[in-house]
Amino acid sequence: MKKELKSSERGARAFARTELLVVVLTLAVISAGLVLALRWNKEPGRRVQCAANLRQLGAALSLYSGDWGGLLPDCTRANPGFFGSKWLWDLNINVVSEMERRGASRKVFYCPSNAGMNDDKRWNFFRYDRAPIRVIGYGFLMNGCMDVPPALWRTNLLGDGIRPPSETELAFDATLSQRGSYDHIQGKWVDRSNHVGSRGRPLGGNILFEDGHAQWRDFGQMRHRIFGDAVWDF
Repeated sequence: MKKELKSSERGARAFARTELLVVVLTLAVISAGLVLALRWNKEPGRRVQCAANLRQLGAALSLYSGDWGGLLPDCTRANPGFFGSKWLWDLNINVVSEMERRGASRKVFYCPSNAGMNDDKRWNFFRYDRAPIRVIGYGFLMNGCMDVPPALWRTNLLGDGIRPPSETELAFDATLSQRGSYDHIQGKWVDRSNHVGSRGRPLGGNILFEDGHAQWRDFGQMRHRIFGDAVWDF
């Protein structure tokens, strides 16, 4: 003779079955998403992740600005603790630490389309050079960066005096060249631009604006903007 289940036991089993169905359906959705992701061209996915990286870096700088009276990091000689950036992708280790404390992890400092830059040599550049620098995968218009013309130094998030924050560039994909080459950049080591096509021509890059949004800019819409050890386009 079968023992009749109490109503509480029937309810518990029904609840457990419902939970299991939810898990199964969730896994099915995830699996379908992975299949679609594998079919999707890798470069568009990298662009999306790259833009997300820049937004996170922008959020960290926005938080820093909020903590320091609306100012961005002062990387000039007047502030030795943040000084040392020459190339646009150089950031003082203390600036990076300030950004990390505000949510930026090491991974988001590098573009997924140029993931090889995220190695210990570049991250710990200060161990190979006197400058207290981490070499990252994005260019910043930091106040005090030696290769950036002072007219382009970003001291706050209020725009550049002509354009509003939503139109004022703050950081961007590393799109740079030497003697016309975008895939052979000679510094201490050989680097390349992000988002380079099969023939060595850049496809474009993501731009972070002072208001915190990031958007893609095709290479044809870029122009030479900064002339230092390399020519930077954005």
